[in-house]
Amino acid sequence: MARGPGADQERPTLRTIAEATGLSLSTVSLALRDGDRLKADTRRRVIEAARRLGYVPDLAGVRLRTGRSNTIGLILDGREESLGFSRMLMQGISGAVRAKGMALNVFPQFERSETLPLIGSLLRDQTVEGLILTHTEPQDDRVKLLLENGLPFVTHGRTELYTPHAFHDFDTAAFMQTAVRLLAERGARRLLAVLSDNRTFNHHQARRSFLDSAAQLGLEAEVQEDQPEGGDHVGRLRLLGRSIAGQGRTDAVICDSELAGISIASGLREAGCRIGADLQVASKQTSQLLPALFPEVLCLREDVPASGAELARLLFARLGDEPATKLQTLAAPLIAPGDKPAA
Repeated sequence: MARGPGADQERPTLRTIAEATGLSLSTVSLALRDGDRLKADTRRRVIEAARRLGYVPDLAGVRLRTGRSNTIGLILDGREESLGFSRMLMQGISGAVRAKGMALNVFPQFERSETLPLIGSLLRDQTVEGLILTHTEPQDDRVKLLLENGLPFVTHGRTELYTPHAFHDFDTAAFMQTAVRLLAERGARRLLAVLSDNRTFNHHQARRSFLDSAAQLGLEAEVQEDQPEGGDHVGRLRLLGRSIAGQGRTDAVICDSELAGISIASGLREAGCRIGADLQVASKQTSQLLPALFPEVLCLREDVPASGAELARLLFARLGDEPATKLQTLAAPLIAPGDKPAA
């Protein structure tokens, strides 16, 4: 039979991969669904062939055959205090999801009020196998809804809810303890913590850990809070940096986000303050921008792509009925040199 124009560009199928690898259709299908049952070499051959051929699962067909969407949902909160956080988190998640032969749907949410109706529609239409949430609150209504309805999910961040759920989180307590200790070792005695977004669990933990760590070392401690919403957030932080430089009441500043760290450091520099000499600054780091602009700042880094991959791993474990209590992990802050976990 003659082949029509563009036939060579037909969408690759499982059979295409099977022919390319010399494996059976069932083996290829298993490798793309849950290849942990197969030998690592076999799974790797299938995944490499799928990527080389440009294979994309026919999600409509999968759903018709199995009743499953074969899709993971990621609800991204728009309140971003970490530069490039969303992109790097998606990078880590999507790589792990593709390796399972599944698809990733991303739902950006800029108003928290939009999220509950979205989750309701996802539950009703059964369009995702599981969900990943970011920016958790202590009493998070999204988490409550998912717990009530039984959809597998994992959060980037913790809650104070009684019912356990799967999570992966940056260890904010370790970040604050390490920052306070290192600044004290550099001679700082009067510390200021600049914290943003007081609705999140991490904000409350950062505040408690900062005050407790400073008290244990006999240091003076003050907290300055600034919400990301409402006007020029970056401008306010730069003004705060200039004000800190002019007051002379503070030896060191700790910022709980990279954006705050850059903004505060910019204000200090504009006021003629020599960071690292006149005043110390420590900040959470999530990209290479902060150390590039201000190498004098003490940076404690979260490996965001690795966090994304871990979130995907935890969600797949939940899909496999692993108990939520066994799927709760923390990422220690990384500190140069060698980018090793902070002691």
